[in-house]
Formats: sequence, structure tokens, C-alpha cells
Amino acid sequence: MSFISGRTYTRQEIRDLAGGGSVQDYLPNENGKILCACLSQKYGPDIPRVVLVGQGPGVQRQAEIFWQQKSAVPVFFKKAANLWEYAGNFRPVNSTDDPDSIAEFAESFGRMNLTRIIFLEEEK
Repeated sequence: MSFISGRTYTRQEIRDLAGGGSVQDYLPNENGKILCACLSQKYGPDIPRVVLVGQGPGVQRQAEIFWQQKSAVPVFFKKAANLWEYAGNFRPVNSTDDPDSIAEFAESFGRMNLTRIIFLEEEK
């Protein structure tokens, strides 16, 4: 699975190269492993360094799996409808579900439905 930094891909191309289930998942996964991250800057302008996790059992479960696996995955951010730019491979290095930290990020980014924040660093 080789992606080119700065190049854009469709969700189908990402799935074909990285694997995973639905092209709708923000953290495509297979057999309990997150394979890549497809993130919208609309939901967190500090992507790919900070992932703001919203509500919903699927969203929260995928975020928890990603945080626990701690391995780097290809990260893409949305440029336009079905157009995702590869930002590099990033791994989770910190995570918090502390209400005070979440409130600070929620206020800063106008997201009131946050349940967790995951901090990423680029794999060198």
C-alpha cells in the first residue's frame, strides 16, 4: 500500500489500496484493525495532528480501536466531494476523554458533541 504525499484519491481508491469496509467510515477497518483515517477538516481544522471524536457508538468504537492499536496508518483529509489528500502516515501518541480538555477543544472548534481527542504524530 503505497500512497503519494500530496496526491488526492477517491474513497474507492483508498479502499482498494488500504482495504477496509465501508467507504463511509472515517476510520476504515478490517478484522478489528484500523487501516487508514479519512478525516474532514470541517470537523477539526488541526487535522492530521488532532482528531476530534464525535458521538455515536460506531464513531467512538473506531476511535478507541485506533488509539489502542497505536500503529501508524495513512491519513487523508477531505479536499472536496470524494477527493481526499494523502497527508502521510500518522500514529496516535496521546488521547484524552477528560471533560475539561474536551470542553476547551469544543469551544475552540465549535464542536459540542465531542467525546475524545486523539493526538497524532507523523511517522518518519
